[in-house]
Amino acid sequence: MDGFIVSARKYRPQHFNTVVGQSHITNTLKNAITNNQLAQAYLFCGPRGVGKTTCARIFAKTINCTNLLASGEACDQCESCTSFNSGASLNVYELDAASNNSVEDIRHLVDQVRFAPQLGEYKVYIIDEVHMLSTAAFNAFLKTLEEPPKHAKFILATTEKHKIIPTILSRCQVFNFNRIKTDDISQHLAFMANTENVTFEQEALQVIAQKADGGLRDACSIFDQMVAFTGSHLTYKQVVENLHVLDYDYYFEIIDQMLIQGLPKIMVTFDEILKKGFDGHNFLIGLGEHLRNLLVSKDIYTTNLLEVSENLKKRYSEQSAKCTLQFLLKSLSIISKTDVNYKSAKNQRLLVEITLMQLSYLTAPLDAEKKNDLTKNPEESGYQDSSITNQKIIQKISALQEPEIKFASKPTVTFDKLNIKSAFSLNELQQKPVQPQTNHNLKSEVEQVVNLEVKQQSVIDAVKKFADVKMSTGSRQIGITLNTANISFVNNVITLLIHNESQREQLQNIKQHFLDEIRQTLQNNLVQLEIELLEHSAPSKAYKPMDIFREMAEKNPAILELKKLFDLEVDY
Repeated sequence: MDGFIVSARKYRPQHFNTVVGQSHITNTLKNAITNNQLAQAYLFCGPRGVGKTTCARIFAKTINCTNLLASGEACDQCESCTSFNSGASLNVYELDAASNNSVEDIRHLVDQVRFAPQLGEYKVYIIDEVHMLSTAAFNAFLKTLEEPPKHAKFILATTEKHKIIPTILSRCQVFNFNRIKTDDISQHLAFMANTENVTFEQEALQVIAQKADGGLRDACSIFDQMVAFTGSHLTYKQVVENLHVLDYDYYFEIIDQMLIQGLPKIMVTFDEILKKGFDGHNFLIGLGEHLRNLLVSKDIYTTNLLEVSENLKKRYSEQSAKCTLQFLLKSLSIISKTDVNYKSAKNQRLLVEITLMQLSYLTAPLDAEKKNDLTKNPEESGYQDSSITNQKIIQKISALQEPEIKFASKPTVTFDKLNIKSAFSLNELQQKPVQPQTNHNLKSEVEQVVNLEVKQQSVIDAVKKFADVKMSTGSRQIGITLNTANISFVNNVITLLIHNESQREQLQNIKQHFLDEIRQTLQNNLVQLEIELLEHSAPSKAYKPMDIFREMAEKNPAILELKKLFDLEVDY
């Protein structure tokens, strides 16, 4: 009991080659030692628990080793190495800047730098959490950091590089430590378990590694906790229960039910998850991660992005084969929007349930009720011929699921015989050639239904209606322009004759929107729009406030005096 040492300390690396997941750092430091190219100061940056202080201590031990190996590692046999391993070395000075961040602390450190080491060539000063130093302490440290004695080496460690002032950064060699990969952590945990005679399931170690979020020290702490909980055998079920991690099986089951529109089963499963104490937001994030893994599993070139065990990779691959790419992409999009809106939702559980409902019917096939609805005549369905709009027709067509146009034995022109895989624009319907084996008369008859006959007066009424809408919504200039324009309609082309270039520019900016509204009002998708200037000899009318003001000023110059007297301005 008294001799227990936590794994993070017991298995702390003592050589560069035992450091996990930071080979780009350790190789550089070993080469610098071997080639005798040591800088006076180093800055180690990176997340917590990735080996910054460990590498600093190994570096301090290695540069003072008197029997350095050819590989650049310390021998662990000389007096300097043995004193370091026993914690009795006087050549390493560690300072915690979180609690020693004043100018006086740095001055005390600077005074110690002058003394040479008693054993070995170098004294190494390791300052942890260096970003906690005050600005005055940083400034007091600058000169010593830039030009220290030959025997002094400084290693600064921080988790927040952006808080280090530039004058410190410019005096150090900067090394950026990476988050340790899940597979690397899992392998190190397996080594520890084998050493401690602890049996384990690989999935259990994967869960611990993922929970550590790239920090090996956190992984070692969780490992000790799990061993204390389970004894000498780590199982996946026990680990997820103790760490309060949602089991993968829930996500696999939910996706399987979504593929068969099993909404009742999904709702019951979600209720079970909530009763176990899991947060709805965490469940949603986990479901998004699961869908992302399914998407990654779609291609053999991206399967290495999965940080899971081999057995789990196989399960992901099998389930992803059942999912369409469209389903996965739409599902990720829906979950992403729900994630953004979750915190602001009043009823968060309902929000997640609505999301599950949406996901459950992304792959729903066309059922009999929808098909019967398309075969109803206008009187039965509640539609009259004169009220059928292009939008409703497109919805009817896009609801059908067959991959191509097919006909019954006797072709007809009603829309219930059109089976089309996905929605498409009416322009495509009019322009795309029909398959050679189909009835060519069908296309013209379809166009006749979609594009109703348009008369001159209908066009004028539609334009006036659009102008009134613009007047009521604040676009007064556009409404005036349309009300004063000359309108002609020939061969499905609406021509608007405008009085001046300014009005023409206004209409050009909204031309496509205007045309879309006119087409829907007239129920004819073939209508085109042209905007031209009206040719006449009379002077153009003033429609802008400034033009109106100028005309009034020409007729009555006293208006200019009134504007100047009251310091008035004309709206543009």
